[in-house]
Amino acid sequence: MIKGQIADSLQQPVAWATITLAKGDSVIFTTPTNEHGAFSFAIKRGMGGSLTITSAAYLPFTTPIHWGQVVSGKLDLGRLTLQQSGKNLQNVTVTAARPLIKKETDKLVYNTEADPESKFRSVLDIMKKVPYLSVDGQENLTLKGNSSYRILINGKPSGAVDNDPKNFLKTLPASTIQSIEVYTIPPAKYDAEGLGGVINIITTKRVGEGYKGSTNISEGFPSGGPSGGFSFTATHKKLGVELYGGGSFSSNPRVANTTNRTTSGDEPTHLNVSGNHKSRNNGRYIGTQFSYDLDSLQLFTVQLNLNEFNSKDNRNRSSVLQQEATTLQQFTMAGKTIAGNNGFDGGLNYQLGFRNDKSRLLTVSYRYMQYKTSSTDYNDFLKAINYPVTDFNQYNNTSTMEHTGQVDYIQNIKKVKMEAGIKTIFRDNKSQFNTMEYDSATDRFLDDPAQQDAFTNHQAILSAYNTYSFSLKSWGFKAGARLEETINDIDFASTQTTVNNNYFSLVPSVVINKSYTNGTYISLGYNQRLKRPGINRLNPFVNLSDPNFITYGNPDLKPSLIHNFDLGYGSNKKQSINIGLSYAFSNNLDLKTSRYDTASKVTFTTYDNSGKIAALMLNYNLNLAITKALRTVINGNIANFWIQSAVDLRIVKTQQLLYTATISNKYTFTKGWIVNASVYLYGKNLAPAQIQGTVSGYAATGFSVSKNLIENKLSLSAYINNPFTKFRNSRTEITSYDFAETTLNQEYFRKAGFSINYRFGKLKRDIKKNKRGISNNDVSN
Repeated sequence: MIKGQIADSLQQPVAWATITLAKGDSVIFTTPTNEHGAFSFAIKRGMGGSLTITSAAYLPFTTPIHWGQVVSGKLDLGRLTLQQSGKNLQNVTVTAARPLIKKETDKLVYNTEADPESKFRSVLDIMKKVPYLSVDGQENLTLKGNSSYRILINGKPSGAVDNDPKNFLKTLPASTIQSIEVYTIPPAKYDAEGLGGVINIITTKRVGEGYKGSTNISEGFPSGGPSGGFSFTATHKKLGVELYGGGSFSSNPRVANTTNRTTSGDEPTHLNVSGNHKSRNNGRYIGTQFSYDLDSLQLFTVQLNLNEFNSKDNRNRSSVLQQEATTLQQFTMAGKTIAGNNGFDGGLNYQLGFRNDKSRLLTVSYRYMQYKTSSTDYNDFLKAINYPVTDFNQYNNTSTMEHTGQVDYIQNIKKVKMEAGIKTIFRDNKSQFNTMEYDSATDRFLDDPAQQDAFTNHQAILSAYNTYSFSLKSWGFKAGARLEETINDIDFASTQTTVNNNYFSLVPSVVINKSYTNGTYISLGYNQRLKRPGINRLNPFVNLSDPNFITYGNPDLKPSLIHNFDLGYGSNKKQSINIGLSYAFSNNLDLKTSRYDTASKVTFTTYDNSGKIAALMLNYNLNLAITKALRTVINGNIANFWIQSAVDLRIVKTQQLLYTATISNKYTFTKGWIVNASVYLYGKNLAPAQIQGTVSGYAATGFSVSKNLIENKLSLSAYINNPFTKFRNSRTEITSYDFAETTLNQEYFRKAGFSINYRFGKLKRDIKKNKRGISNNDVSN
């Protein structure tokens, strides 16, 4: 048995090369290589003296046969390298429109590099045009209308996006990323957490021998500030490096906010809270991956990520509680909050291939992550009437630490691709909350024992998954299941509450995709997803710093389970159309509920698993070439929600029709000029996790112009949003049988800015990455 593999000078396999065994001038045997460049054939010992390999565009290669090296009837020639023939074509240019959206069996891929607005927009801005994603006026991101999802960076979790996704996505320039992948039916290899699905942001490309990168700087005003980012990839022989990073400084000028609460009953009251605030923020992040090819079968990669975000908020507030014409309570407050968080995570991966079966792949991974947050609140009160709180300062410090181990295995069994893996996560969460009240007798701030909180959470998640996928002509199938055992030990020191919450989950998923020769597809999928309650929802600690509105958690919360069905249709040619119809339901969703206590005149808010929800949603994305120069993108969704939950021992039901739409028009002029005009429409929405609340809708506009220079390597851009409206008032309404509450939050709507983006590099061949790695996507936003 003689076997081997044919590769070119860049170590890429040469498929369908011709293998010829000869003895002198006589040809003994011929056979082709397969699609992976591998060959094997049986021949009598001693027959033939040389082996010749030929293939178009390569020089012929001949090697002698050393029969003395045969071991146990086998002769492995290893990897044989062909050299290019050196015949080069001159003055050939291939041009094509890069598709903005690509459909794969279980995901949609949005190619940000094909979007001209990526040169001067943030990733959060670009997500407004990605199928199944929406961004509302408060810059809250939803996936299929759901705020519970997972975001990965290059297929891996990051503390920055886990703990503060909004600020991270706002500071990440879209020009430094390659694509955004959306999994509405995530396969079993992903952790079960995240009701809506998984969003994977690809920051850096697989590049070849050489280097490639991009840099971006931008400025926005009056709300916003300078920011910048970069991405860089390079390889040299067996070593590869990928690097991305950025930073931002932003300022939000002073804006107003008001809250009015009216209660009914025997003693009706009216509460009016008015205030204003301004803030400043800054952040920075850097991520890198190093890879090293030990040989053709073994690959080592190392990832390192660092991030830090800081903020400062100054606020003023005035509160008056009245019953008819009598003032029951009144105060004026000046406050300041200083907050900061930072994180680090690092991972090590080892990937092993197999010579006798190129489809087999074994990956062993380890990841360490830590994330810390701290905030300090300073609160000074003036003109207080019947207000029981003196000046006080509050300090809150939290930390998270994780150790994760994972093993993944892939193998083709005939035409079926089998994936399997096991994973363990050991996580420690800690929090320390302290309040110090001003003591006029000593002129000092002293600890308030009643307003101190501490908890520790030791969590272990043990999981295993198995997935099978195969293609049958134009049909694609992928099905699998994931087993998860969650062990929770939580100790809330302030309330002397201990929670030992262990549960077992079996999460199936299946996707069927049918592709047609005309470029269209139909897909059908089903899966289950989990939403584990976070520490803040579990913590029973009662914060009394604002006696009008008190919030506390529920330590008895259980994980929510949602069933999701998806039907999709699309055509991604010159005119791209992607439409998805989905139906989801859950019977134990943990929803926020508010009740008014007539005795204390206080609104209490907590969480409960009594929520029943069903949603029917139509998602649509149209990418239309109106003319050669004009392209229009229409993206959005229409959904109907039915929700039921218990509020203060009463069953509350609500039905709400929601819609969003983004209409973006791009016109390309000659000489590299591009003009874009966009309209954003958002209907009335449900308040986040609040069955009793709604948030007002709005319309927004955006205009931009960009110019490409230096062979499209340099881009200069400018934009203005909502030029005709300076402020927007977001209106949130919460109603119950005995009270109605309305909150107006003012924000700067008119914003202008500019951006400079530069791309550089020279590449020869692709860099290798691990095909598997750690993705801790078990905790949702």
